[in-house]
Amino acid sequence: MKEDLVRLRREIHRHAELPFLEIATAALILRELDGLPVRIRTGSDAMRRDQVVDYPSAEKVMEAADAARTAGADEQTVASLAQDGTAVIVDLPGNRPGPTWALRFDIDGLPIIESDVEEHAPAREGFASRTEAMHACGHDGHTAIGLVLIRRLIDGDFPGHVRVLFQPAEEGCRGAAAMIPAGAVDGVDRFLALHLGHALPTGLAVGTGVDVQATVKYRVRFTGVEAHAAGSPQEGRNAIAAAATSILHILALPRSGRATTNANVGVIEGGTASNIVPSSCQFVGEVRSDDGATCADLIERVRGIVDGAARIWDVQARLEVIAESTTLESDDELIDEVVAAGRRLFGDGGVQRTAPMNASDDATIFAREVQRRGGLATYVMVGGANQYPHHHPRFDIDEECLVPAVRWLEEIIRSPEDPDPDG
Repeated sequence: MKEDLVRLRREIHRHAELPFLEIATAALILRELDGLPVRIRTGSDAMRRDQVVDYPSAEKVMEAADAARTAGADEQTVASLAQDGTAVIVDLPGNRPGPTWALRFDIDGLPIIESDVEEHAPAREGFASRTEAMHACGHDGHTAIGLVLIRRLIDGDFPGHVRVLFQPAEEGCRGAAAMIPAGAVDGVDRFLALHLGHALPTGLAVGTGVDVQATVKYRVRFTGVEAHAAGSPQEGRNAIAAAATSILHILALPRSGRATTNANVGVIEGGTASNIVPSSCQFVGEVRSDDGATCADLIERVRGIVDGAARIWDVQARLEVIAESTTLESDDELIDEVVAAGRRLFGDGGVQRTAPMNASDDATIFAREVQRRGGLATYVMVGGANQYPHHHPRFDIDEECLVPAVRWLEEIIRSPEDPDPDG
């Protein structure tokens, strides 16, 4: 099992891809599933790309498709994924009555250039990313775990039904919302997402991450009037000035006394030349909080700042929400069950009930939807002993965490028992 996990993780790591452009990764998933007695859904049966805000341009999709072909992906598979999207849903029936599980594994990378220093294991051992993206959050490991778990469950010797969700575009929190309308969690009784790393000891099983933060990602566009910057500046309306005013005030938003908060602006684009009053500028930002109401308040404060800056500089402004995700309240009943499974495998010292997450993940969109329909959900973690933090150019996981992760998920699915959190 370990050999397969490492092989898959490293192959995926070499060809990291950005959100909704994971064509080579999805093709690899389909290649590994070929011939297995499972039901596979792709395209509009797995996601609805027409409901995605800021889906990549046709040019970007074509570039990703060409890169996937160069990497050896099947031509017909590439064409289908480029046309219809990169989500993959896999269903496996068990051989006796039981719950329907959905397990989410995210597949996308980040727009980070991976470190090439000798001390960085992927660089030293020859599997560093060959693209302008990087698996700096462990999704390569997640995808490998999902594939190997499917192989181990194809005997059907478990109660109920298992649905594996290979989700695109977790980074930026847009993938889950695109998959739900395609029925990704229809009929699901129990939802589980897994994440590796978080500076936890290798293989430590955690029943749920806490402090999962709500977030809203947004774009602001300012439209002004061009003019000669020296000859007739009075005729111009400076869109960059309005953006700059907004950004400084957004970054200075006061912290909440009742919750953790964060506001960031990560991209700004505008203007055409130094001697022209710029008529257009846009920026992309986010707000986060571990309290949903506080997060909602933050985005309204951002709206107020943007509107005020537009009035000051006499320009037009538009704020568009690109994506969002929620906080998560994992269900104690399901936490008890996964912790009990961890104790059976690893003993008391190999499992703990909670650990800080301190990040956002749109797996919460799946979880909330399952809970809304009466099901249970939790967000489990497995320690990966990462020396550098997530989203760092030298992020890496200890590959020894991959086997315990598969074993734990398999134990949860195969051997549900009346959970006893006291062991």
